[in-house]
Amino acid sequence: MPDITVRWLDDQGELRSDGLAALDSVSAGEWRWVDIQDPDQATVEAVGKVFDLHPLAIEDALHIQRRPKLDTYSSGLFLAWLVPERVENGLIATSEFDAFLGPGYLITLRTENVSAIGMVARTGVREMQRGPDWVLHAIIDRLVDSTLPLADGLGDELDVIEDNMLGEPRREDLAHLHAVRRQLVFLHRIIALERDIIRELSRQRDVVGEDAYRYFQDVGDHLARVEESIDTYRDVAAAVMDIYLSAQSNRMNEIMKQLTVVATIFMPLTLISGIYGMNVLPGMWPPADAIWSFAIIIVSMLAIATTMALYFRRRNWW
Repeated sequence: MPDITVRWLDDQGELRSDGLAALDSVSAGEWRWVDIQDPDQATVEAVGKVFDLHPLAIEDALHIQRRPKLDTYSSGLFLAWLVPERVENGLIATSEFDAFLGPGYLITLRTENVSAIGMVARTGVREMQRGPDWVLHAIIDRLVDSTLPLADGLGDELDVIEDNMLGEPRREDLAHLHAVRRQLVFLHRIIALERDIIRELSRQRDVVGEDAYRYFQDVGDHLARVEESIDTYRDVAAAVMDIYLSAQSNRMNEIMKQLTVVATIFMPLTLISGIYGMNVLPGMWPPADAIWSFAIIIVSMLAIATTMALYFRRRNWW
């Protein structure tokens, strides 16, 4: 069931709130902030009739948006904003925050609790006094500020993975690295789109005032810094992958080195055992039928193997 809160400032400048019925008593010069949690079609259409919202904008608000978007209409604009957040499995998911902004109104819609809206509702009297564009800016500014810690958290995970890669890399570390890289790509795609939206939103001078325009530009700068941080972490992820591949290559080279040493040691032993295994040469020494021949052959093979092993060790080949 929709939870609807209408907020406005009374004649004394006090922040007031009520249900949908508060829209019937709007005085000249007043504006309303309508906040709807878990909106349904009937509620959005009812609010749309009050503020003359475009049918396409209402339709967009009732459907889940996979990408951030900004649409402009004669009566105002529609904004779909994706809020990235960590979920239980440690991955990054998004919740949707929609807004209608026009002269004399701000309508916010969400299916989940958005902490930024609650913060602005509790402390946003100053923004309410300035107008709906300032309230929207305050909400988006808080949402953007909560994004940088997500990127930094992924950076911290990369630091841990890098330390593991420099030690004894495991398959789990490689799987973790791929997961972090996917999340960085996902987060970068959202931030890049929202940065373009803020740039376009600040140009809507019909609903965004001159002072608010500068503050929206500042939000764009914050998004640019987040995007730069994500780009840096993506470079780090690529470097960590190179470290892993280099470590695996070095490990394989070390294994091949050990196998080559062992094979080299056994080459003369194989030759000796092959020659004396034929038992066809007359006058062979030691005689094949002598009891002590076997002992001489084994001792010779051990001596050769030991000598070669010591030589390889001295040359640091083993």
